[in-house]
Amino acid sequence: MTEPSPRLRASDDDRNRVNLALSQAFSEGRIDFEEFDERTGQVLAARYRDELSAPLADLLPDPAAVFEGPLPAVRPDDSPAPASRAYPAPSRSLVTGEQGGSALSLAIMGGSERRGDWLIAPVHTSIAIMGGNDIDLTEARLSAQETVIYAVGLMGGVDILVPEDVRVFSEGAGVMGGFGISTDPEVTLRMEDLPADAPVIRVRGLGLMGGVEVKRVPRRPRP
Repeated sequence: MTEPSPRLRASDDDRNRVNLALSQAFSEGRIDFEEFDERTGQVLAARYRDELSAPLADLLPDPAAVFEGPLPAVRPDDSPAPASRAYPAPSRSLVTGEQGGSALSLAIMGGSERRGDWLIAPVHTSIAIMGGNDIDLTEARLSAQETVIYAVGLMGGVDILVPEDVRVFSEGAGVMGGFGISTDPEVTLRMEDLPADAPVIRVRGLGLMGGVEVKRVPRRPRP
């Protein structure tokens, strides 16, 4: 009689793979925040590899396949950048109407950074699990007049820099953590003085034993 194989202990790499799959499912709208929070909690608590299949059972045909092959990279921007582009001055000129853009930034026990000339999608999901995400919008191009950023800091942090000529709203909460907006002392443009057609950034989500910080900063001049 063949004895059953011993259960394999889950490694940090195993947990990272499952968290990555959950983060992608959350960014695609296949699970909501409550489900994402519950399932990532299950991942963090898992001691054996077979316990990591349950959070993916209704998301992947074969959850065990997530443990095979190299850890997939999350592509921050699936759209190729145009060869050349003219940049008129602030506010409405920031909204280019381009298709595509970066829809996901993810940090799991590490960090990610978006800054400089980059295109952000109309809906961007930023998730930091025991890590940190830095999102700098001071030179970014907006693909829509209103951009929604879903930010989740789970024992991690998401820091978002918003230029002063863009209207920003914080619509999240901190649970044993922080979620809010601050203003750099060098900012000279008050939000109430912005024109009615100024671009809008809405930051929604949760800081759970972590933080989401949105900071208004001076517009960084383009080179």
